[in-house]
Amino acid sequence: MNTLKNLIRIGSLLAMTFVAVPTFTADAEAAYACKGNQYSGAATTRSKLFARSKARKSWETAMKNQFGLAWSVWSIAAGKSISCHKTGSKHTCLALARPCKYVVQ
Repeated sequence: MNTLKNLIRIGSLLAMTFVAVPTFTADAEAAYACKGNQYSGAATTRSKLFARSKARKSWETAMKNQFGLAWSVWSIAAGKSISCHKTGSKHTCLALARPCKYVVQ
């Protein structure tokens, strides 16, 4: 009998978890505020991978200097893109994104 009660209790907890997940997802999407304009960061190096990384970091630094730390997180920026081209032996990459910040409600 105790085993049956435990299974029912576990099943109820799992059901509540699945019901709660969409609520958290919807709240998370509404918890960001984004700037209206795109901003850029650029870098030129011999390695394309390194140029991409440096361009993203350049964007983060520019946003931190212009708007503050809360606006400088690349992972939550909107409309992110990094484009690269090669000239001679160097790769130049341009990171573009709209800065966003998490808003506590």
